Amino acid sequence: MTRRSGPALTVLYAALFFELGINLPFFPLWLRSQALDDAAIGVVLAVPLVLRIIANPAVAALADRTGRLRETLIVCAVAVSIGTALFGLASGFAAIVAVVAVVALAQGPLIALTDALTLRILRDRATAERDYGRIRLWGSLAFATANLGAGWVLTVLAPWSIIALLSAAAAATAVAALLVPTPPAGLAQAPAPSPRPGLAAAPVGLAVLAAAVTGPALIQASHAAVYAFSTLHWQSQGLSSPVVGALWATGIIGEVTVFAIAGRLAVGERGALALLVVGGLAAIARWLGMASDPSLPLLVALQLGHGLSFGATHLGSVFLLMRLVDDRLSAQAQGWLAAVWALAMALLTNLAGQLSATWGQAIYLPMAATAAIGLALVAGVMMVRMRPVAAPV
Repeated sequence: MTRRSGPALTVLYAALFFELGINLPFFPLWLRSQALDDAAIGVVLAVPLVLRIIANPAVAALADRTGRLRETLIVCAVAVSIGTALFGLASGFAAIVAVVAVVALAQGPLIALTDALTLRILRDRATAERDYGRIRLWGSLAFATANLGAGWVLTVLAPWSIIALLSAAAAATAVAALLVPTPPAGLAQAPAPSPRPGLAAAPVGLAVLAAAVTGPALIQASHAAVYAFSTLHWQSQGLSSPVVGALWATGIIGEVTVFAIAGRLAVGERGALALLVVGGLAAIARWLGMASDPSLPLLVALQLGHGLSFGATHLGSVFLLMRLVDDRLSAQAQGWLAAVWALAMALLTNLAGQLSATWGQAIYLPMAATAAIGLALVAGVMMVRMRPVAAPV
């Protein structure tokens, strides 16, 4: 990295996740202020996820094919900034869904494009494994800051302030995208090594690659219930907006810790798979705990588990695809991961919305089952990639 690219990437992640730190916990509150019930909120939150199934791989493929990752990122960020401002004019279910759809088409690819651009600037796999988490953690810190800040703002301002905060954050993301330098034209990446001598390596079969995308995506998608309905549930139990913001921020403490140290502990394809296994197990345990409608102290502990259920899974998926896929297809690989995640997330968000009124905290049980399926797929990839290969005769 150059002296310019490192800080620029840090600012980009911080701006991008500051916006998400407002959106995930508090956008449902704005939707509720628009007189939408839980089922309608579930539909609104699922719509952008469905659209991302198309937008993420399509935009990522365009960026890879044209070699204009940075320019594609800028266009998407500017479009999100313009679209977010339109929420101030939206009124009623249909209008809100329309604006959400417009924003989603540009917002969906942002994280995948940012990750692909970061890996391109980091240039080689060893550097990416060492430095990616330390850059990405600033996004997590910004996410936590947004959780706390927006929570306090809502104690003195009405829910309309959520849209004002989102608009400002989206504009900051667009500016941050403009500050990122163009990545080098050529990549200095060596072919991905075997996990260790005597074990299976490249080429990667389509079935293995599909499992390597779908498994982590399902583990990540199992967060659907906590993302969409935890804020509403906690407030219904009498927790204030600052406490809700603090609970969201608590999860970032574990996440930042994982991002800071995982690059030194999990190296190579084997390390990436280990991160995914840990993330899957943590997700299952976390959702089973949430299903018990935990007390506040236990809830804090479960929120700390976000560092593993999300953080370890995210790093493992990024590093695994980096090892399995050719560099020229890096954006597309991240785009397909985001697309499968979006599909599963849309289905689970809608399911949670339909069941929340009658199931209560038991909506986390389908989330635990989804994480278990994702973990099984990751285990399958591990079995194939770690199997001994026959010595040549």
